[in-house]
Amino acid sequence: MKSIPLKSSILFALLAVSACQTQKPAATAKKATATPIWQSEAYTIYPDSVVQGAHVARVISRTELTSNYQSPANQFQSPGITFKFAINGRDNEMKSGVDHYFNCIGGNCQTPVITFGQQFKDTAEVPADTYLSQNAAMTVRLDMRPVLQAFEKQGFYTSPTGDKIFKEDFKGVYIAGNTDPLSWDFDNLGGNKSLELTDPDGDGVYEITLNLNASREEKLTAQQWKMSRDVAAFPQYNSDYPIADAMYNLALEEMINAVEPDSTLRTGKEWAGVWTRDISYSIILSMAQLQPQVSKYSLMRKVKDGRIVQDTGTGGAYPVSTDRMIWAVAAWEVYKATGDEQWLSDTYQIIKKSLEEDYKNAHNLETGLVRGESSFLDWREQTYPRWMQPADIYASENLGTNAVHYQANRVAAQMAELLNDKSAATKFKEVAARIKQSINEHLWQQEKGYYGQYLYGRNYKILSPRAEALGEALTVIFGVADEERSKAIAANTPVTDFGTPNIYPQIPGIPPYHNNGIWPFVQSYWSLAVAKAGNEKALMESISAIYRPEALFLTNKENFVAANGDYAGTQVNSSNMLWSLSGSLSMVYKVLFGMDFQVDKLLLNPLVPKAFAGNHKLTNYTYRKAVLNIEMSGHGNQINSITMDGKPMEKPEIPAGLTGTHSINIELANNEVGER
Repeated sequence: MKSIPLKSSILFALLAVSACQTQKPAATAKKATATPIWQSEAYTIYPDSVVQGAHVARVISRTELTSNYQSPANQFQSPGITFKFAINGRDNEMKSGVDHYFNCIGGNCQTPVITFGQQFKDTAEVPADTYLSQNAAMTVRLDMRPVLQAFEKQGFYTSPTGDKIFKEDFKGVYIAGNTDPLSWDFDNLGGNKSLELTDPDGDGVYEITLNLNASREEKLTAQQWKMSRDVAAFPQYNSDYPIADAMYNLALEEMINAVEPDSTLRTGKEWAGVWTRDISYSIILSMAQLQPQVSKYSLMRKVKDGRIVQDTGTGGAYPVSTDRMIWAVAAWEVYKATGDEQWLSDTYQIIKKSLEEDYKNAHNLETGLVRGESSFLDWREQTYPRWMQPADIYASENLGTNAVHYQANRVAAQMAELLNDKSAATKFKEVAARIKQSINEHLWQQEKGYYGQYLYGRNYKILSPRAEALGEALTVIFGVADEERSKAIAANTPVTDFGTPNIYPQIPGIPPYHNNGIWPFVQSYWSLAVAKAGNEKALMESISAIYRPEALFLTNKENFVAANGDYAGTQVNSSNMLWSLSGSLSMVYKVLFGMDFQVDKLLLNPLVPKAFAGNHKLTNYTYRKAVLNIEMSGHGNQINSITMDGKPMEKPEIPAGLTGTHSINIELANNEVGER
């Protein structure tokens, strides 16, 4: 795998942060005799701790952790503030890519009066090593008189972007930007009163004072996590590695926290409600196994008029965004886990109706690909060129979204066969085959050894050469990529010191979120992909990139900055994030024990990296009407012997009709992964 090293400036910043910590070296340093599970220039994972400079997370027990992590975001934030104004909260002041720029030097600063629609660029030279002060108060002044005069003279104002805003429709003017508390989230800006400018004296000059680089509680992590929930009803995991046990239990507790009173899955601590893509990716990772009924309730919440609901996205979501079809893959995972025939019948009709709608609205028969925004990367400035408008994003053909549609059509075909809808099954298979062929024909980059992000362009489509981590992973997991290409993807997709970024390379000038961001749920899909490809080094690197933030932050965060591994520098974030915790749990189920649901059985294809060699035990695991207690020893991805209740098994398969409680013992062959 191509590893992108830390930049020297980031290294300097981390060293500076380490130097200012109050902990004594003797209190934080790990004994030199301890053998790391994973070690890089950025951090080290030991069997019972995670060490990143002066930051240390320690396992006290399987149900208790401590961490002294403090975010360095306050110390090294740029004083350069990029922003623009927004009438009624919409992106209507200046064309995309044209923003105001001001250097906030010192504890208090004030912009000159800026006329709406006329770009201001601060040309003052900023001394070296000058950073944004903590709790800096920046007053922004805006001249709205030309807008107000147009309202009085002609009843409307035409913005530089061509938007006609009528006087009676004027609700207020807001500010968007790149530095917290500002964000570029124009979809929700109009409802955020804290970012609305006001004109108390009525002179037409609006003002707002922002508290920048605030020393807020979310910049600090909890110092301790201790299990406070009863998790006895769920599978219990024990191993020779306390860090893995503790990460599993922390995620299990946060899973319980994520179940709402109405028995649906909450997206995150800061994200209420049920979101199509969030629950679907989470269900595929592990919720279908652990919370099948809650998964059903959640999926059905995202159905309207017999079709799957498309989540938020550019241009009002569907059909600019079309990744809702990941719902189909999640519904299929629930069926395979439960064998619920009524669920199969009900969800098939929803999937079929949704796919047929997509055939009309989203498929490009010339390329054989599906149009639409990158799956989950639904904030256009974060992953698309500034010139691209919603129509351009609709016309783009993205890797991850097409992998989702490929798998959704395969799922529909299998459902149709089970329900004896033969003509539909044939059609779904044909569409899936066309999408697969087209992905490999139009998006593969032979010289790079991985797929490009999307086809885009107005008059002639070209391929963006960026790597897109979720899309790369899904092509391997779903079988779009053959074995040779899967191995190439696992070896060549760029990674940073803290994990696999959503996209690479990053877009300059765009603050961390999707851009320059690592999302643990994407990292989990990457783990599944490199495990399938048989790349043990990449797998260990990926598991470590999941465990590091979970241990140091003492929660499963939504995302963190790719450049420095910190959670506080991103545009939006949340603790107790559903798909992040689901991904952490999946490392045990889908990687170490290799669980793979089939229609009529549960396959066990374990992969235990050599760094995790030893004993792994999973008890009280429910599979349909059976309860399994599984013990596994050794390392590798080949099974030397497997028994059930003391009797040899012909294959590592658990039949769907099994009932009662059973003990399974697996002895791995201690082989080097990749050997056959």
